[in-house]
Formats: sequence, C-alpha cells, structure tokens
Amino acid sequence: MDAFMDQLANKMLPFAQKLSENRYLGAIRDAFVTIMPIIIGCSLFTLLNCVFLGKGHYFDQWFGQPFNGVVEMGSAISSAGMSVMALLIVFLVAKNLAERYKMDGSMAATSAVVDFLIVTKFLSTAKLGEFIQTYYLGAAGLFTAFICAIATVEIIRKLMNVKALVIKMPDSVPSGIARSFNSMIPVILTMLIFGIIRLITNAIGMPLNDIIFKGLQQPLSAIVTSPVGLIVIYIFYMLLWGFGIHSAYIIGTPILEPIYLANLTANAALISKGAAATNILTKPFTDGTMFMGGAGNMLALVIAIFIVSKRSDYRDIAKLGFVPALFNISEPIMFGLPVVMNPILIIPMILVTLAGLLIGYISTIVGLMGYTYVLVPWTTPPVIGLFLSSGANVGAALTGVIILVVSVIIYMPFVKVMDKALEAEATNEE
Repeated sequence: MDAFMDQLANKMLPFAQKLSENRYLGAIRDAFVTIMPIIIGCSLFTLLNCVFLGKGHYFDQWFGQPFNGVVEMGSAISSAGMSVMALLIVFLVAKNLAERYKMDGSMAATSAVVDFLIVTKFLSTAKLGEFIQTYYLGAAGLFTAFICAIATVEIIRKLMNVKALVIKMPDSVPSGIARSFNSMIPVILTMLIFGIIRLITNAIGMPLNDIIFKGLQQPLSAIVTSPVGLIVIYIFYMLLWGFGIHSAYIIGTPILEPIYLANLTANAALISKGAAATNILTKPFTDGTMFMGGAGNMLALVIAIFIVSKRSDYRDIAKLGFVPALFNISEPIMFGLPVVMNPILIIPMILVTLAGLLIGYISTIVGLMGYTYVLVPWTTPPVIGLFLSSGANVGAALTGVIILVVSVIIYMPFVKVMDKALEAEATNEE
C-alpha cells in the first residue's frame, strides 16, 4: 500500500504543484477571497427577505407587519453586491495579476473594467436613455470577467515592453503622473483592441458575454456538475488533501467556486421573485454535505474515534480537534492524527465525501431538502449551515444529520483497522 501511495503521489503532485503556482488561477482565487464578505452579506439579506420579512413571511405572521421598507432596503443591499459580481471580479483579478507582474495594479484594474464594459451589451430607450442589464454584470458574466481581466493585463504588459509606446517623463515629474503617462499609449491601444472585438461581435449579432456564456461557461458548468465529472473532481480533490495539499486553493476557489456562486446567484434571484430554485450544486450545498468539519467530513472522523477507538493518543487528538471541526476547520485532525499520507484514512475520506454529495443530491431531488440560495460563512457549524443556506429548511437540517451519521458509520471500521494496525506494529517492535 505504501508503494502504491508513493507512486500515486509522484504522478499527482507535479500536476497539483503547477496548478497551485498558476498565476491566473491565483489571481482569480484571491479575487473571490476578497469579495466573499460582500457575497455573504448580500446572501444574508436575501435570507431575511425570503424567510422573515415581506408579505406572508414569519414577521408578517407573528407581528402582522411585513416591514416592506426594510425589505426594499435589503433588496437594494443584495443587488448592490450580487448584481455586479462580475464587475468586482474583473477589477480584482486584473489588480491581483498585475501586482504579480510588479505592474501598476490600479491602472491595470481600472483599464480592465473599461475593457469589460466595451464588449458588454448596452441598451437604450427614449425614457431611460443608455443602460446595461445587470444580467451581464452578475454571475452570468464571470467568465467574461476572467478573460477580460487577464487579456487586459497581458496586452498592456506586452505593449509596455515596446519602448516606442512608452512616454518617458522627466525625473522632476511626480511618480504618479509619470506612471500615468508611461502607460497611456498601451492602455489606449488595449481599449482599441477590445473595441475591435466589439465590432466583430456586433457583426456576429451576439455580444461577447453571450458567446462566452453559451460557448464556455455553460458547457464547463455542465461537465463539472455532471455525475461523472463530480465523482472524478472530488476523488482528485480528496486525494490531494490526502497528500497534504490544500485542494480548496488549487481547485475549489479558482475553478469550482465561480460555477457554484453563479448557481447560487441564480437560485437567489428565482427565490426572490417567488419562483422555484433550479440549481442543486452551490457553494453552501457542497460545504454542508461534503465538508462537515472541513475537508473529508472530519467531524465524523472525530466522532468515530470517540465511539470505537481505544487508543488514548487518538482520543486526545480528537478532543483537541473537536471544537475546530465544529467550525469546519480540519487541519488539527488532518495533520495531527494524521489523515495526510495515511492510506487507511484516505479511503474513507473519499467515500464520505461522495456519500455526502449523493445523499444531499437525492434529498434535494425528492424534496426533503430545500435548494440552497444563501451563502453563509464557511465556519458555520455543520447542519446549521445547511439549515440557514436553504432558507431555514428543516429538511435540509435533517439531511445534514443523516449525512453526518452515515459518515461516522463509514469511518468507524477504518478507525478500528488503524487501532489494530498500530497494535500489531507495537507487538512486532517488542
């Protein structure tokens, strides 16, 4: 088994290392980390409006008052963040990437926003004048935002290396003004390039956002959220964790999260309109079904150790890791037990992840668990997270309990095997 693990590690680790060092994925990951408090805040106001406030909801039933003014305020706050998510992302991805190149991050970021808007569809009416639909600025525009941000930075960077295009200012000119003039021609030429792209998409009769959404974002989402795609992704996800690599920073945040957040935003928009949500896979869904106590449902492993393990050292580590696991922090158990590089525990870690996904998926389809549409903080304790993210749905909490019990049952025989394996090693040493 150890030889097999070594061979597997030798094949997977170089690929994982390349992913972790990829500057584009890193820029996207850091951008989502930056806006996460905003998205969580917007989601919480959506929860209040859809569960507690408004006509027919709890406050109206309890106090006879729907608090419509507060509902309008909550809607404004939610829309202010969720409806312009792509605009925030294009700015942050460009800024992060430019700073990795030691470029002027502010200049690159503002240029990227302008370039993004150049290829975005504008509408106009006699009454309203010129405007942009928030559809193009929200989750549906995320992949366009990624591409525009990366392309803007790379084009400006290349053009800045052409000395004839850089306006040199005297040393007496303040540095801020000098930097502005240095980048003027590259920035204008980049805008021209995006303008030409706009001409081409106008001739095609479809804005760039629609081309990317239909040609890239939707197909990629379909692959990632297909049964086979999910199984392959999360087996790989957990194997990386098994080798001590933080998968969330390599696969979760930069690759999966944009798709899951787009699904969440679509669900929130439908729920806000009184319609039924349609997307099962969202970030709070995966957090609540597959990451109870952190990656690999570590809370279930802690409970399994308390139930069946006779080793005092395991039980001591489980006691230390219990409280962090309640808030979905897995590292004390992952590296303290350890689970990392432990072939006995890597197997159930994969099994509980897939079991949680399957149970949550089926529970949502049959109607026991409500669809998730609220992004709660990832540190929200298991079961409670599912309850809140589904709009205080009791079936979601029950589903979380079922997943936790099943995960404990899966871990228990492997914990017993670990006990016996270490007992055998101690006997051989004597």
